[in-house]
Amino acid sequence: MRISTTSKLFLSILLLLASFSAAQAQTQFTERKGGHSYSMEIPSYMVKTYELNDVASLQYFNKNKEAYAIVIEDSKDELETKGLLFENATEFLDNFATDYKKDEKRRKLSKTKAFESNGNQVAQNEVKWTDEDGDFFMLLTVVETKTHFYKVICWTIAANAPQLKEDFKHLSASIKD
Repeated sequence: MRISTTSKLFLSILLLLASFSAAQAQTQFTERKGGHSYSMEIPSYMVKTYELNDVASLQYFNKNKEAYAIVIEDSKDELETKGLLFENATEFLDNFATDYKKDEKRRKLSKTKAFESNGNQVAQNEVKWTDEDGDFFMLLTVVETKTHFYKVICWTIAANAPQLKEDFKHLSASIKD
């Protein structure tokens, strides 16, 4: 059976377009350094900023996608000198999330999910809320390393959450120190 040149060309173009579409569907991540000496993977569509939070050691955003991410690090030694001891990432996150929820009665927190990533203990909550500016989604993550607790806070408008949630999860769990 012979395939015509036109059919071969059409098939080649179709395969090329399919492979290009598949490549475009996956977010590219780049490892970035932050804080005392940690790194994490940031989506290529986000750029560094210093405007989101005064105490964050790492901050990235994309205005067009309304995607925002910050990292706030807490040294276990410093926490201990203040009388704050936490058993694990879940306890730290639950403590932080409880205080966070008090600030806004309309916030809905998911159950905490605990897992391991890069040899670190990770705890994660999803937060949804509505205020006068609209509907929002936030992923709150705590990563526990040997010396630190890292609060990774990623947020966007609720309409963009389905497209950004997996990137936020990847970014949040990628911390290494």
